[in-house]
Amino acid sequence: MYSLIPIVLSFIAGSATGIGGLLVIILGDVNDKIVGFFMGFAGGVMLIVSFLHLYNEALQIISTVNTVIAFAFGTILMMIMDLTLPHIELGFWEEGVIDRDLFNRGIIIALGMSLHNLPEGIVVSTGFTHLPELGILVAIMICLHNIPEGIATVTPLLRAGANKWRALGLSVLSGIVEPIGAIIGMVVIQALGGSNLIIGWGLAFAAGVMTYVTIDELIPVAHQYCSLTHKHIISTGLLLGMLFAQTLSLIISV
Repeated sequence: MYSLIPIVLSFIAGSATGIGGLLVIILGDVNDKIVGFFMGFAGGVMLIVSFLHLYNEALQIISTVNTVIAFAFGTILMMIMDLTLPHIELGFWEEGVIDRDLFNRGIIIALGMSLHNLPEGIVVSTGFTHLPELGILVAIMICLHNIPEGIATVTPLLRAGANKWRALGLSVLSGIVEPIGAIIGMVVIQALGGSNLIIGWGLAFAAGVMTYVTIDELIPVAHQYCSLTHKHIISTGLLLGMLFAQTLSLIISV
């Protein structure tokens, strides 16, 4: 039963993309400034968790060299997936990858989005294996990241005239695969012996994954939603997200 907890946590975190998409359908078109703010907020949350917890915890149990290598591996893997897999990058159509025919390309898009989010489940299981409180914290932070991701994915699809339920379905599919990532993370850690070296590598790898998602998607896309004259909205969200993450860390006592 205990081993099922990270799977449940990753499922809850992954389902938040559907919650974000559902909010758009219920509330209607979301103001770009609001989307930009919450994307910045999610970015602040992710950065604090990546470095204050995942990266820092890795440094406590493995060498600095191993931590840096594992962190780099996480970022490089995400970059490779980002450049090779067809997906919607948080709601903006990527030129040269998919066209605007959502109905004909829906399966390809859904598959690409799912695989693109797979490592997030690994992040949850790795954090939980090292320290249950850390796994819970990471799951909460990914959940907060996925809600604006769902909003930012569904909003432009609806503006383009796509069927609202198909758009919502795509946002849900992008998160459902995260429990699979949690299972993969648990199986790999156990198969490799679950030593401090393996867990340390997993934590640093997870930090690299979350950092790449933040700097390559959350913050840049937030600036696409907010014009240069409103960039302070994103900065405010980023700082409040950092403060929120630190406060939550104190509450959970990680």
